[in-house]
Amino acid sequence: MDDAIDFTRMNRSGPPDDLWPAIAGELDRHRKHRLVRRVSALAAMVTVVVLASVFVQMPEPTSEPGTPSTGSEMMSLADLRAASARLENRLADHRQRPVGGLELESLLWLETELAWLDQQLAEAPADPDLWRQRIELLAELNRRYADGDWRREMLLASV
Repeated sequence: MDDAIDFTRMNRSGPPDDLWPAIAGELDRHRKHRLVRRVSALAAMVTVVVLASVFVQMPEPTSEPGTPSTGSEMMSLADLRAASARLENRLADHRQRPVGGLELESLLWLETELAWLDQQLAEAPADPDLWRQRIELLAELNRRYADGDWRREMLLASV
Protein backbone atom coordinates (compact mmCIF):
# COMPACT_ATOMS: atom_id res chain seq x y z
CA MET A 1 0.00 0.00 0.00
CA ASP A 2 2.90 2.21 0.33
CA ASP A 3 3.48 1.94 -3.39
CA ALA A 4 3.45 5.29 -5.03
CA ILE A 5 0.99 5.82 -7.80
CA ASP A 6 2.59 6.73 -11.06
CA PHE A 7 0.48 9.54 -12.38
CA THR A 8 2.61 9.90 -15.47
CA ARG A 9 1.11 6.76 -16.96
CA MET A 10 -2.42 8.05 -16.69
CA ASN A 11 -4.08 9.45 -19.75
CA ARG A 12 -4.31 13.13 -19.72
CA SER A 13 -7.88 14.23 -20.01
CA GLY A 14 -9.20 17.71 -20.06
CA PRO A 15 -12.28 19.47 -21.23
CA PRO A 16 -13.14 19.11 -24.88
CA ASP A 17 -11.69 21.78 -27.08
CA ASP A 18 -15.13 23.22 -27.96
CA LEU A 19 -16.41 23.40 -24.36
CA TRP A 20 -15.41 26.98 -23.55
CA PRO A 21 -16.70 28.45 -26.82
CA ALA A 22 -19.98 26.56 -26.25
CA ILE A 23 -20.27 28.05 -22.74
CA ALA A 24 -19.53 31.53 -24.08
CA GLY A 25 -22.15 31.06 -26.81
CA GLU A 26 -24.73 29.91 -24.27
CA LEU A 27 -24.03 32.93 -22.07
CA ASP A 28 -24.43 35.25 -25.06
CA ARG A 29 -27.71 33.59 -25.97
CA HIS A 30 -29.02 34.01 -22.39
CA ARG A 31 -27.91 37.66 -22.41
CA LYS A 32 -29.79 38.29 -25.66
CA HIS A 33 -32.93 36.58 -24.32
CA ARG A 34 -32.73 38.63 -21.14
CA LEU A 35 -32.48 41.82 -23.21
CA VAL A 36 -35.47 40.76 -25.35
CA ARG A 37 -37.51 40.01 -22.20
CA ARG A 38 -36.66 43.39 -20.68
CA VAL A 39 -37.52 45.27 -23.87
CA SER A 40 -40.78 43.28 -24.16
CA ALA A 41 -41.69 44.05 -20.55
CA LEU A 42 -40.97 47.74 -21.10
CA ALA A 43 -43.09 47.76 -24.27
CA ALA A 44 -45.94 46.03 -22.41
CA MET A 45 -45.81 48.60 -19.60
CA VAL A 46 -45.86 51.48 -22.07
CA THR A 47 -48.77 49.87 -23.91
CA VAL A 48 -50.74 49.47 -20.67
CA VAL A 49 -50.15 53.10 -19.72
CA VAL A 50 -51.15 54.36 -23.18
CA LEU A 51 -54.26 52.16 -23.35
CA ALA A 52 -55.27 53.09 -19.81
CA SER A 53 -55.00 56.78 -20.62
CA VAL A 54 -56.99 56.30 -23.82
CA PHE A 55 -59.76 54.10 -22.42
CA VAL A 56 -60.15 55.65 -18.99
CA GLN A 57 -62.81 58.27 -19.31
CA MET A 58 -61.98 61.28 -17.22
CA PRO A 59 -64.89 63.09 -15.60
CA GLU A 60 -66.44 65.59 -17.95
CA PRO A 61 -66.75 69.22 -16.97
CA THR A 62 -70.10 70.14 -15.50
CA SER A 63 -70.85 72.72 -18.17
CA GLU A 64 -70.15 72.34 -21.84
CA PRO A 65 -67.77 74.80 -23.49
CA GLY A 66 -69.63 77.67 -25.09
CA THR A 67 -72.64 77.19 -22.82
CA PRO A 68 -73.40 79.97 -20.36
CA SER A 69 -73.06 79.08 -16.71
CA THR A 70 -76.21 78.00 -14.93
CA GLY A 71 -75.62 80.62 -12.27
CA SER A 72 -76.17 83.37 -14.79
CA GLU A 73 -79.38 85.28 -14.35
CA MET A 74 -79.42 85.99 -18.09
CA MET A 75 -80.34 82.44 -19.12
CA SER A 76 -83.86 82.13 -20.41
CA LEU A 77 -86.20 79.35 -19.39
CA ALA A 78 -85.68 77.71 -22.80
CA ASP A 79 -81.89 77.76 -22.27
CA LEU A 80 -82.29 76.24 -18.84
CA ARG A 81 -84.52 73.47 -20.20
CA ALA A 82 -82.06 72.80 -23.05
CA ALA A 83 -79.14 72.55 -20.62
CA SER A 84 -81.20 70.25 -18.42
CA ALA A 85 -82.05 68.04 -21.42
CA ARG A 86 -78.35 67.78 -22.41
CA LEU A 87 -77.38 66.77 -18.90
CA GLU A 88 -80.31 64.33 -18.71
CA ASN A 89 -79.14 62.65 -21.95
CA ARG A 90 -75.60 62.34 -20.61
CA LEU A 91 -76.99 60.95 -17.37
CA ALA A 92 -79.03 58.35 -19.29
CA ASP A 93 -75.76 57.02 -20.76
CA HIS A 94 -74.21 56.78 -17.30
CA ARG A 95 -77.24 54.98 -15.88
CA GLN A 96 -76.75 52.11 -18.35
CA ARG A 97 -73.39 51.21 -16.78
CA PRO A 98 -72.91 49.19 -13.60
CA VAL A 99 -72.45 51.13 -10.38
CA GLY A 100 -69.96 50.27 -7.66
CA GLY A 101 -71.11 49.71 -4.12
CA LEU A 102 -69.14 52.68 -2.80
CA GLU A 103 -70.98 55.14 -5.02
CA LEU A 104 -74.40 53.51 -4.77
CA GLU A 105 -75.65 55.18 -1.59
CA SER A 106 -74.70 58.72 -2.61
CA LEU A 107 -76.12 58.18 -6.09
CA LEU A 108 -79.40 56.94 -4.63
CA TRP A 109 -79.66 60.03 -2.41
CA LEU A 110 -79.02 62.29 -5.39
CA GLU A 111 -81.51 60.37 -7.55
CA THR A 112 -84.10 60.72 -4.79
CA GLU A 113 -83.41 64.43 -4.58
CA LEU A 114 -83.79 64.67 -8.37
CA ALA A 115 -87.17 62.92 -8.17
CA TRP A 116 -88.28 65.36 -5.45
CA LEU A 117 -87.08 68.31 -7.56
CA ASP A 118 -88.92 66.95 -10.62
CA GLN A 119 -92.07 66.78 -8.52
CA GLN A 120 -91.56 70.44 -7.56
CA LEU A 121 -91.07 71.32 -11.25
CA ALA A 122 -94.31 69.56 -12.13
CA GLU A 123 -96.10 71.97 -9.82
CA ALA A 124 -94.18 75.08 -11.02
CA PRO A 125 -92.73 74.37 -14.49
CA ALA A 126 -91.85 78.02 -15.20
CA ASP A 127 -89.70 78.57 -12.09
CA PRO A 128 -86.11 79.29 -13.30
CA ASP A 129 -84.63 78.73 -9.82
CA LEU A 130 -85.96 75.17 -9.76
CA TRP A 131 -84.52 74.61 -13.25
CA ARG A 132 -81.12 75.92 -12.08
CA GLN A 133 -81.25 73.57 -9.09
CA ARG A 134 -82.12 70.70 -11.41
CA ILE A 135 -79.19 71.53 -13.70
CA GLU A 136 -76.79 71.67 -10.75
CA LEU A 137 -78.13 68.37 -9.45
CA LEU A 138 -77.86 66.70 -12.87
CA ALA A 139 -74.30 68.00 -13.23
CA GLU A 140 -73.44 66.55 -9.82
CA LEU A 141 -75.02 63.21 -10.72
CA ASN A 142 -73.07 63.13 -14.00
CA ARG A 143 -69.87 63.93 -12.14
CA ARG A 144 -70.46 61.20 -9.56
CA TYR A 145 -71.29 58.59 -12.23
CA ALA A 146 -68.21 59.61 -14.24
CA ASP A 147 -65.99 59.44 -11.13
CA GLY A 148 -67.27 55.94 -10.41
CA ASP A 149 -66.66 54.88 -14.01
CA TRP A 150 -63.11 56.21 -13.83
CA ARG A 151 -62.34 54.39 -10.58
CA ARG A 152 -63.89 51.15 -11.83
CA GLU A 153 -61.91 51.28 -15.07
CA MET A 154 -58.70 51.91 -13.16
CA LEU A 155 -59.40 48.89 -10.97
CA LEU A 156 -60.00 46.76 -14.06
CA ALA A 157 -56.82 48.06 -15.66
CA SER A 158 -54.79 47.16 -12.57
CA VAL A 159 -55.99 43.55 -12.64
